[in-house]
Amino acid sequence: MKHSPAFLFIAAVLVCFLAVSPGAADVQPVPVNVGQISQSAAVSEISLPPATPSPDIMENFTRLDILPSYAQLSLKPGESRETTVTVRNRDTKSVTLTPVVRSLPIGTPFIVDRSWITITPAKADVPVGESARFTVKATVPADTLRGSYNALVVFTDEQLPAPYPVSYPGYIHQMNLGLNVVSPPVIQIGTPYITDQLESGKQYQYHVDLKNTGNSAIRLNPKMGSDMYPVYGPSGIQDPALTDSAFSIHAPSSLPPGATGTLDVTVLVPAASSGYYNGYIDLGIDDPSLMEGEGRVMMNFAVWKQPPEPFVKTFTLDSSDPIAVELTSGLSYTMPPVTSGMPAGMPLRIPGFEASLTGPDGAVALSPALKIIRGSVNVGSDPAIAAPAQGGTYQETNPQYVVTYTAAGKPGTWRLSVMPKNTQSFDYKITLGAAEEPVRSAVTLPVNAAAADAGNTTMVQAPATVNATP
Repeated sequence: MKHSPAFLFIAAVLVCFLAVSPGAADVQPVPVNVGQISQSAAVSEISLPPATPSPDIMENFTRLDILPSYAQLSLKPGESRETTVTVRNRDTKSVTLTPVVRSLPIGTPFIVDRSWITITPAKADVPVGESARFTVKATVPADTLRGSYNALVVFTDEQLPAPYPVSYPGYIHQMNLGLNVVSPPVIQIGTPYITDQLESGKQYQYHVDLKNTGNSAIRLNPKMGSDMYPVYGPSGIQDPALTDSAFSIHAPSSLPPGATGTLDVTVLVPAASSGYYNGYIDLGIDDPSLMEGEGRVMMNFAVWKQPPEPFVKTFTLDSSDPIAVELTSGLSYTMPPVTSGMPAGMPLRIPGFEASLTGPDGAVALSPALKIIRGSVNVGSDPAIAAPAQGGTYQETNPQYVVTYTAAGKPGTWRLSVMPKNTQSFDYKITLGAAEEPVRSAVTLPVNAAAADAGNTTMVQAPATVNATP
């Protein structure tokens, strides 16, 4: 192996230096483990001094018990409410308390004004082991907005240390004070919800009663709004069943104190429309007691198209037994329930059927043997529906109409045709054989008692549900 002249020169100088250095001959090579050196160096770089336990941070503060540590007061604008708080001294020395009110810089615009709160006594000396009682009185002005307000009642100026800036100090001795300012809306809306099934191409009208329970006139400015979310179908986003142009609304521009008025709503459903609509009418009520989203009439509509042709069911009869056909309208859901006898601003549209029966010899006469009206009634299950002064009320949901037809049978093929009216769905049941006495509901409208009280039945067709929407 060849070396450069510079390398040879440096090597020669080192040999000479070692030769003339004192004690150079006594130096002995020592075996070194490179891995141990690296590991030792790494440990020395990350080693830390042993941690010393920090003293209890609360030992540097006065020991006080605040009872209760949280108080909630509910009051109307212009009213006053008060609560009592007890402060017990568990320290080894007496303490002087000077409670003050601190507003929390959160919840805008619901911030407690310090002038709303008075505390008595304003100052108290509390000996060791003794307690002091303070009365906290809140008085809100008559024009206070409805909402939840929060503040702190601070008894000493001692604060928790913070290593970084904070929005407000962390007081050690404090009581959280909440003020729930309640104020019923001045305008009472008789029908806050309208839920209905609309047939395409038809026009519907609704009437909502309004009443001003305040002491001054209230302005109204109704306008349409919608909370519709995008609905996706096979071809992408589907348009809502109704737009603002389908609605015509009219209401008084203002209501004097104690006066009543009517909101008239007209819905003209386009002929080609179908699907769902969720929206509302914002009455634009000039009432500071209303919160966001209040002062509205919510509307939920299911828009459907009436099929041009009737529903047809074909069946076979092996004997000359009588035939009974039972048709039941679909449930008319109303959310929330409405007070019984009040259609919640909706016109009363009774479901019905146009039914015909054709046998081996042609059309036969169908006689309506029985009509049944049934539904569900709750005894005031939703107190939000009726005013408290009304007391107990009946609330009705899920009304249904049942019609039973009878006809003389004959062996052969039969054809039942049904055109539903004012219902999006219906159930049918075809009974072949002598009809037994039908089970009567709480409300029945007998049409032909003799036909309704016939003998036993043999059901050959299970009940089925037919959707009126194609």
